[in-house]
Amino acid sequence: MTGELALRRARLVGVVVPAGVGLLAVGVQVAILGDLPAEVATHWGPSGADGFSPAWTVPAMTALLALALPIALGSTGLRAVARGERGYALRLMPALATGLSTLMGILMTGTLWLQRGLADAAQAPSIVSLLVAAMVAAVAAGVAAWLVQPRESSVPPAREPVTPVTLAPGETAVWVGRAETSGIVLAALAFATIAVGATAVISWVVGDRGVAILVAAITVVMGVLVASFTVFHVRVDRRGLTVTSAGRLVRLRVPAADVSSAAPIHVSGLAQFGGYGIRSVPGATSVVLRDGEALEVTRPGGRRFVVTVDDAAGAAAMLTAVAARA
Repeated sequence: MTGELALRRARLVGVVVPAGVGLLAVGVQVAILGDLPAEVATHWGPSGADGFSPAWTVPAMTALLALALPIALGSTGLRAVARGERGYALRLMPALATGLSTLMGILMTGTLWLQRGLADAAQAPSIVSLLVAAMVAAVAAGVAAWLVQPRESSVPPAREPVTPVTLAPGETAVWVGRAETSGIVLAALAFATIAVGATAVISWVVGDRGVAILVAAITVVMGVLVASFTVFHVRVDRRGLTVTSAGRLVRLRVPAADVSSAAPIHVSGLAQFGGYGIRSVPGATSVVLRDGEALEVTRPGGRRFVVTVDDAAGAAAMLTAVAARA
């Protein structure tokens, strides 16, 4: 029953509330378009309104920022919640969705409401008080969305027992594997890098050399980061466990003498570590690039090291053997 309640509440504050707030905001804006100047103020500086756009662009942006984006954020962890997984990140994302939709819905609707009846959008009044009110309302809505969800701590994954590999005296052995992000995420990151690179080429062609150089540098940095942090090489040998990024920018080690136990587990990045990549949470450090099979190593002090990798049982059996020898 508690699991069903958690899922219902997550759907409510992560999808239903943002949908209602976003649709209401867009509806109000569309209804008052006839009372607005052809171009409305969309940016304010110290001296007042200084940026203008066609009035119809505001409902369009509201549909994106107060409706589509919050719903996408709030629904990200629903599958994990439905599977019975728990964690602060799975509770936080729906709350953020409610807060974001409230902020953008009030702010963007309010800026149009203040411009009703104006002949010139340059006469638009200050929005400082509106901004403060929107932020206060967003924080209040987000906190309420957090509190309405059941308070549940993440449950540590069950450890599967392993039989250590048998090593004869003087015999050495090595286990090698890879920790890789999912294909969909890797494709999205690659596409984003290519898109930024294409922007650099276009900027160069049109003659904006300064922008082209800056964007090209960003492309190189993105390429290095994608190549380095989407694949990690995992190695178990007589020295212990070594996890190295593909670009060798990061190397994490657990010496064999520092291994109390090793076991295969099933992990959920969002539920147990609040996300993906190199993560650090109380009591654990991890290299989690996807959900699923992982190797968990426990040190003498109780702190854990987790890395997602195929054949985690084989890695655990080998590491247990070399730890016993050490």
